[in-house]
Amino acid sequence: MAELKRLDDFQYDVPVMDEPIVEVEHEPKIQKNPNLPQSPKRKLRNISLLEKTIGFLLLVAIIGIAVLTIQVRTSITQMTNEITETQATIQEKEESALKLEQQKNELSKADRIKDVAKSKGLSDNLDNIRNVK
Repeated sequence: MAELKRLDDFQYDVPVMDEPIVEVEHEPKIQKNPNLPQSPKRKLRNISLLEKTIGFLLLVAIIGIAVLTIQVRTSITQMTNEITETQATIQEKEESALKLEQQKNELSKADRIKDVAKSKGLSDNLDNIRNVK
């Protein structure tokens, strides 16, 4: 088995003080904490006129861009609505034109025209008929 090693007793070196050191304070120290919050006027005093002008112009530019963006989006939405309404109107007109074309084709059949002519008392005149190819 392993034997335990014997450890020697250690002596700690403690410095011996002959006399205590005493500091004499003649005036009270005022602690200035630079991290204390400043009032807005003090903060603005530290900013130059050029920086204030640039900040103001930047703020005006951001607000202007926001307003223009909203205006452009609104106009795009209005145009989209108008286009949708116009497309719906065009589709209705096309459907109406298709129905009228179908009615015209039904009414202009040769058999129907002959029936209407006979009911009104008209007769066929073979001299006035032309064949078109």
